[in-house]
Amino acid sequence: MRAIIVDDEELARSRLTILLEEIGEITLCGSFATALDALKYIEENPVDVIFLDITMPEMDGMEFANILMEKQSRASVVFVTGYGEYAVEAFELEAVDYLLKPIKRERLVKTIERLARKNYREAQQLYIKCFGGFSVLVQEEGGQAISWRSPKVEELFAYLVCKVSVSRDEIADTLWEGFPLDKAMKNLNSTVYYVRKALQQFGMEECLITTRKQISLDSRRIYCDLYEFQQVQNLAWKTEKEMERLKELYRGELFQGKTYEWSFPKAHTLEKNMISNLLKAGELREDQNRTEEAERMYLHALELDPYHEGASDRLLDFYNRTGRKKKEKQLRKEIGLLLSDDVPHPLLFLKKHF
Repeated sequence: MRAIIVDDEELARSRLTILLEEIGEITLCGSFATALDALKYIEENPVDVIFLDITMPEMDGMEFANILMEKQSRASVVFVTGYGEYAVEAFELEAVDYLLKPIKRERLVKTIERLARKNYREAQQLYIKCFGGFSVLVQEEGGQAISWRSPKVEELFAYLVCKVSVSRDEIADTLWEGFPLDKAMKNLNSTVYYVRKALQQFGMEECLITTRKQISLDSRRIYCDLYEFQQVQNLAWKTEKEMERLKELYRGELFQGKTYEWSFPKAHTLEKNMISNLLKAGELREDQNRTEEAERMYLHALELDPYHEGASDRLLDFYNRTGRKKKEKQLRKEIGLLLSDDVPHPLLFLKKHF
């Protein structure tokens, strides 16, 4: 852990420096006599822990900590002071610990152990897959899956993943549509309890943030394929790397296999965006005379939606322009059968060529 000391007393800084070097679990990156100098340092350098004196001239430790909160700094704060009356206020500012001067080695060891536990909890991350199904793992893919008490508990978490932050009223109206308000809210509260309980088994309960009116997820503790897809979907077709990543992410429909009616419009929009990227990427590769790659993009788009008129027209036109009359004729025949058949079936053409 990278740490700095902020204290206007030189003797106190020296004493804490010696203790930290003896214990050896902390890498001391800087020692500052003023909060202003420390602020300048952390704006340009990563810091995990700040040992912060409370009573200092110009800017005291409480004001410094408030600034850190406003900046949403991830650095942990340990207050160091000769006075005990600031303890309550210190913990309101989310301090990890509160040390009284003169600092004793044994007490500092406990603080460092507390910091290590906090860092471990924050290092834990949920790995959420929304495309091609729905799964929630602790850490990377292949980690332990979170088990939900019931399908409704799982659905509530899926809804939160999609919305990130949403009002309790909206959740109740969506997931318990048609229920009297008091019963819907009662169901919501008990379901939230079971979501928290499932996360708590892995020390991840802090990912769920609840207020009287709102329920949110802390996206900083989450990796989600949906979030990454949404970040790159608009311009992915322009670059090789991002287009390949988009194809990796889109492993199937959003929440495939789940009957979440509220997710169907979003799933349709995401599929349209994926197909649009594939068609644009195909056009780009055609312009670059990379015809085989262009064909694969068009085929992939048609595989996602065999009924997509733009994808089928684009591929038929591609075959016509490149002189592949046999493929054009075969594809046109199968599309005709697909559109005239009362029973939907996959295009055999795609199985042969994709």
